[in-house]
Amino acid sequence: MKPEAVENEGIEAENAQQTASHAPHDDAPVLRAASDDLSVWQSVGRFRKVGLIAMAAAFAASLDGYQINLNGGIVSNKGFIQQMAAPGTTIIPGPYVSAWGGIQSTGQTVGQILLPYATDRLGRKAALWIIWVILLASIFAETFASHWDHWLVAKLLSGMGVGMLQSTMPLYLSEISPTQLKGFFINAYSFWFVVGQLFASVALNRLAAVDPYDFKVPIYTQWAMIGGIAIVFVFLPESPWWLAGKGKLDKAAQVLHFCNGNVEGYDVEEQIEVMTATIAVERQAAEASKEIGAFAVFQGRNLIRFLIAGWPKVTQQFVGLAVFNTYATYFFQAAGNQNPFLVTVILSCVQLISMVLTATTTDRFGRRPLTVYPYAVTVVSVLCLGIIGCFDYTKQATSSLLVFFACLATFSTTGASAIGYAYSAEIPQQRLRAQTAGWALAGSNLIAIMFSFCTPLMINGVVSGTAKASAWGVKTGFFFAGTGTLAVIVAWFILPEVTRRTPAEIDELFEKKVNLRKFDKYVTEVQVHANDMHNEKGVA
Repeated sequence: MKPEAVENEGIEAENAQQTASHAPHDDAPVLRAASDDLSVWQSVGRFRKVGLIAMAAAFAASLDGYQINLNGGIVSNKGFIQQMAAPGTTIIPGPYVSAWGGIQSTGQTVGQILLPYATDRLGRKAALWIIWVILLASIFAETFASHWDHWLVAKLLSGMGVGMLQSTMPLYLSEISPTQLKGFFINAYSFWFVVGQLFASVALNRLAAVDPYDFKVPIYTQWAMIGGIAIVFVFLPESPWWLAGKGKLDKAAQVLHFCNGNVEGYDVEEQIEVMTATIAVERQAAEASKEIGAFAVFQGRNLIRFLIAGWPKVTQQFVGLAVFNTYATYFFQAAGNQNPFLVTVILSCVQLISMVLTATTTDRFGRRPLTVYPYAVTVVSVLCLGIIGCFDYTKQATSSLLVFFACLATFSTTGASAIGYAYSAEIPQQRLRAQTAGWALAGSNLIAIMFSFCTPLMINGVVSGTAKASAWGVKTGFFFAGTGTLAVIVAWFILPEVTRRTPAEIDELFEKKVNLRKFDKYVTEVQVHANDMHNEKGVA
């Protein structure tokens, strides 16, 4: 017998003994529904309607992705440069680009911190409408921007809308999804985000070839996207978990009937019981440990849950997302590439492939391996970018290597970053889910603010009076290889595996202080008790 098999058996036996000694009474509430035990493929076949709802809701992310790539790519458009910069300028100065990127990240942070309080009080659907209004205002500002400070206002509004949607939509998707498919549906958000980025890259690349001085058409196309999003939002149901938490059980049951009423083996009443019992247990535990109030997110075990929820998105900043994603066009333009817009189209296609693979495998292979290992690949990739920067990267051979390693970094980071939304939505307690997700993503954006200002300056240098400090250019990869290594090491130690776990199971694992790297091997009391009760009832 293999040593690891012996170890696994020992762990399972130890868990079984511990579970037996702490098993709940027969009258204890069931915190895991029978439908939660379906396989991934069984769930795919049965939960088709909620899948359509999730994909339609996630479509809103396409505008997010479009906004992000538009901000990073339009700065290299000749017409935009002519409009926003001084006469005779060929590349917009780094401070301008830094200001636009920084104000967008600032807007994201502000939106992610403030909106969750409205999300908790008014509901997930009301929050989505608030986001829609903010995004509408940002498109209006972009449409009529004629000066660099006008664009600054537009990017502030854009950042707020993007940040609000990033903290709300994955949360909403996790709360309407079956346990076995949460990863897939949450990744639908990132899938549409990447599609939006691809649309922006294609639009900018096409304009660069046909009319390099036209930068308004990509902005105008967003009006159709915001209109489509409004139609989708009208028909979206409210989150049943939020309704249950507010005591609106009849409405929660109506939503579950609408989404899953025709699913074989799905018991709406049992699901309502699981929701109400999970929320009640969380509240009792919070009151007992005095982890209540505005700062409960940072108290007790909630603090480590907050750190875990945000770390995958923090890591994406440290491995160099700003270089090969946000400022990809600017980076390749500064590197002497003759067609930087085409490179961003290639990178967007790579992202799309990565998202399809990640979305279809995360519920099968787990969150942890598809986060830690890809980020490690990104670190190696940006290190190789830095090494190439030591040579003449304007030659065809080295320039091709530059694009290759940028593609590799993009491929590995896209999937890992997408799973970061799953961590932010699944790790927190249900009662603190919106606030924890908001603060966790805001923490990532605080770091993004710093890199939004610093990265363009690292790439293109700093102008002071008549002198210009030497630019790092492609050697910027060395910096992110160092910061990325530290971030990945931390991720290895703190990121747990929570795939196919219910909220109550995740609560139990944290309350019992189970080793974070052994979550996947632990047999929870919730699972054992649910299996016993279902067996007694004869539920298959």
